[in-house]
Amino acid sequence: MPEKVQLEVNPTYRCSGGSRPLEIVRWLREVDEISVVENSEIPPLAIVVNKRVVAVVDPFDDAELNSRWDDEGSTRQRIDQWRPSIILKYQWRRGVEYPRGTISAGYPCLQDVPQPADLLTRKRPIAVIARMRGNWDYHWAMDTEWMKARSCIVSQIKLLTQLGHQARAGLTSAAEYTSELWDSQIGFEWRGSGYLTHRLIEYIRAGVVPITRPLGKEWPIREDVILEDGVHCIFCPDPYRFAQEASRLLLDPQKIARIRRNLLTLWEEKLCPRAQGHWLWSRIKRAAFIRG
Repeated sequence: MPEKVQLEVNPTYRCSGGSRPLEIVRWLREVDEISVVENSEIPPLAIVVNKRVVAVVDPFDDAELNSRWDDEGSTRQRIDQWRPSIILKYQWRRGVEYPRGTISAGYPCLQDVPQPADLLTRKRPIAVIARMRGNWDYHWAMDTEWMKARSCIVSQIKLLTQLGHQARAGLTSAAEYTSELWDSQIGFEWRGSGYLTHRLIEYIRAGVVPITRPLGKEWPIREDVILEDGVHCIFCPDPYRFAQEASRLLLDPQKIARIRRNLLTLWEEKLCPRAQGHWLWSRIKRAAFIRG
C-alpha cells in the first residue's frame, strides 16, 4: 500500500474576534490517500506539504480576496507572501480577476449532521421555512439591502400563514433549526454578508426546495456545481414575490418531489463531506504536483 501524503493544517482561524473551525479539515479527513495532521503552529488557512504552503483557503465573505485577517494583512497579501499553488475560495464570483490558481472551492454547512434515511419519502408538514439561528447578532446589518430583503421574506412567511399554510420564520436554536429542515418542503433564502450562505447548502442537504435570488453561472456553489432554475431551486429576484412563488409551487407536489431528488443527488455526488474532500484533494494534488 502506498504511503499516505501528509497534509498539515491549522484547524482554526480567527474571524471577527473569535476562533472558527476550518471546515475543509473535516472534508479532507474523508480521503484515504492522505493523512491530515492538525498543527496549530503553522499559519492559519494554509495547507502545508513537506514544509511548503501548497494551498491557501479563503473562507471569508469578500468575493475579491480583500478580507482583512484578524492578526494582520489580507488573503491577497498572504498569497503574495506564500505563493501557493492553489487558492481555495468559498465566495467565488465569475468575472473577478483572481490570482492565478484561484478556484471556486465549494461552500460548507455550518455543522455536519447525519441525514435521516427517508428524506425522499417522509411527510413534511412544514410548507415553507425561513429560519435563522439565534446565536448570531445581526444588528450591525440592519441597514443593509440584504437584511431589508430578509425582513421582507419574513413578511412573506406571515402572508403564507394567513393563507393557511404551515410556515415558520424568525430566530431559533441551532438544534431546532436543523430538525425543522427535515420536515420542510420549501425554504426561502436570500444572501447575507456573503452571496452564498450556509443555509442554502443546508437546504440542499435536507432536500428542501430553495426559493432564492438568482445565482446562475456568476455564483456557482463550486466551479463545477451551478444551481439551475427549476432543476435545483426556484429563482426569484424580488423578495416581495416569494409567497406567490411558494403558493404556485405548493400546487405542484410532483415538481417539488423532482427538485428534491435532484438536490439530494447533487448533495451525495458532489457536496457531501466525502465528495468535497476527494474533489478538493484532486485539485490540490494536481496544482502542487503531489504524488499520491
